[in-house]
Amino acid sequence: MAMTKEEYIQQEVLPLTQFLLSLLLFPFGVITILLLSILDYFVTPDNFTKFLIYRIITASLIMGLYFILKLKENKILQSIITILGTLTIATMVEVMIFSFGGHQSSYYAGMIIVFVFVLGFIPLSLRMTALVSSMVYAIYFVPIMLFDHITNLPVFINNNIFLISFIFGGLAWRYYNNQLLMKKLSLEYDLAQDKKQLADYSHQLEDMVEERTKELRKSETMLKSLYENANDGIVITDTEGVIIDVNKRAAELHGFDNAHMKGLNVAILELEKNRAVWDERRKRLLDGEALIFETEHYRKDGSAIAFEVS
Repeated sequence: MAMTKEEYIQQEVLPLTQFLLSLLLFPFGVITILLLSILDYFVTPDNFTKFLIYRIITASLIMGLYFILKLKENKILQSIITILGTLTIATMVEVMIFSFGGHQSSYYAGMIIVFVFVLGFIPLSLRMTALVSSMVYAIYFVPIMLFDHITNLPVFINNNIFLISFIFGGLAWRYYNNQLLMKKLSLEYDLAQDKKQLADYSHQLEDMVEERTKELRKSETMLKSLYENANDGIVITDTEGVIIDVNKRAAELHGFDNAHMKGLNVAILELEKNRAVWDERRKRLLDGEALIFETEHYRKDGSAIAFEVS
């Protein structure tokens, strides 16, 4: 059964998502999490050791998700690992936010990095992207509202507006990229179908040509048999009367073999008294006139033989 366009697109998106998600988990995810510990050292030296432990634990969990992902290429598994990996990193960032400044913490920028990786790299559906983004934002917003005492409302509002704006911008970017990807895969599918149809048509054409060739060979064999074994002599000439081919009977009547007659001009075979008439008849034949006439030809031994020519 032929694959539909939707099935083709799903088939192509699955390995692409597998590849990008694997790359995002390791090496990019793990290395980025650990490298940002350098930032911790300069921004909050007092929390450096604690944050490094958070980062190592998170990187280890991400590596575990990476190995699980490698076990099987499955859409549901990809979605689960995307959600778990995103929530794991977002939770780490939120713990750091609470450890350093709470609602005023500059570590809220870590949520932006999470959005960049999820919205920018993984070809998730728009619905899944919106779900993951909402969960990340909830991890940032809800704990602060429940457990943090907001003393600098303008900063907190600014951070939230920036995060929400980034989410909507990321969703628009993901939608645009998904549309491009769908158009690309749709075009690939159409081209593949056209190529398949062309290949099918080519095979049909080859079969038709082969069948036609067999028929032509059969007809050629039959006509050649009729030509060679006809009781009447058959002579084929060019427009000047030069003999191109003769059948066996024509050669026998003239006392020649086939090879010796080829290349002779019919006018040479005509008795001298008929040569002028032959030239006139040749011109009439070239004009498309059908002629039946009597004439005499020389034989190889010099004797004459009378013919009725059609």
